[in-house]
Amino acid sequence: MAHLSLVKSTSLLREEQRFNEEVLLEPFGLSFPRGSIIEVAGGPSSGKTSLSLSLLAKLTAAGEICAVVDPCGGFDARSAVLSGVRLEGLLWVRCGGEIEKAFMAADHLLQAKGFGAVWMDLSGLPSKKLRMVPRTYWYRYRNRIKQTPTLLLVTAREAVTGSASQQALVSSRTRARWSGSGKFKLLRELAVSLHSRKQLMAGPLPARIEADYSDV
Repeated sequence: MAHLSLVKSTSLLREEQRFNEEVLLEPFGLSFPRGSIIEVAGGPSSGKTSLSLSLLAKLTAAGEICAVVDPCGGFDARSAVLSGVRLEGLLWVRCGGEIEKAFMAADHLLQAKGFGAVWMDLSGLPSKKLRMVPRTYWYRYRNRIKQTPTLLLVTAREAVTGSASQQALVSSRTRARWSGSGKFKLLRELAVSLHSRKQLMAGPLPARIEADYSDV
């Protein structure tokens, strides 16, 4: 049985920080700087989960340890495996719908400073509750991971991190392609558009997400 190891040597952390200053997500045309907060906001079926799983897949395939903070039980392990995520390199924290536990878990994980990425999926929480979260929380998280190899990825229906995030993207679905007829159709492809809230002069970035049912 494989065991999750949360301990990294100081030399390994230094090597990650020195040689992997950015994480490239080629399918989305994005690069994320290490030691930063990345926010992706958008509604259902807008590409947030696919982007997040792509990041986890890339890092766990490279042998890095990642974590998922899952307040509302939205994480699907099978979908993660089909996306290429190696579960032996993933810590899954389920919070039973309690927002306080989610933020406390994120705080502890970021203090560890040994994770390649921590994905905080807030999509299932009410917007009213998220607006009540003090902005100081996000700045504290930002200071926790500064000068470390850790990425904090935050996904939500609306923007929540304010100016604490180094990159803030808004994702929206532009087109969907289905196969089959009648009531039983399969989703084959999503076309999404990513807009940056930080780079006001930059245009939208198109991305395509394809569904593969060969292993289902």
